[in-house]
Amino acid sequence: MAHKHLPAEDPILEWSAPQHHHPKRGTAWYICAVAFVALCVGYSIWTAAWTFSFLIVVVTAVYWKLHGRVPVMHDMKIFERGFAIDDRYTEWEKCNGYWILQGHDYFELNIEKKNGTHIKILTGDVNPYVVHETLQPLSPQLTDRRERVLDTIIRICKL
Repeated sequence: MAHKHLPAEDPILEWSAPQHHHPKRGTAWYICAVAFVALCVGYSIWTAAWTFSFLIVVVTAVYWKLHGRVPVMHDMKIFERGFAIDDRYTEWEKCNGYWILQGHDYFELNIEKKNGTHIKILTGDVNPYVVHETLQPLSPQLTDRRERVLDTIIRICKL
């Protein structure tokens, strides 16, 4: 459970960054996406699957609405006894550790909590090696962690 109040101490390290990478989609991506949606709608009409047609249209509209915006910036603060994203503070004792994933043009800090959830945030303008050097004495580095399969699919498809 995250605390609502930040500690009185100054953070060791802090930065602002989006929680996830926002891929740049080119014209080819949009052409493929429109073609895929058109094929799905065409197939559903041809097979008289009207609910599938409706579902494709709704999912496309919701996707367009939610993912058309630039991700919101979040404030990350690292303290001696925990970390805070925006003003949601979590103590290190409630975490298993951290790992940093390197993308094509970004680095992503992942912190795994003991309750099975994990937090992701990009390192932004902060050097990932500085983040690692700061976190290493505070929390164990989980060297065996990798990108999740669903996250890999989302990254490859630029969703």
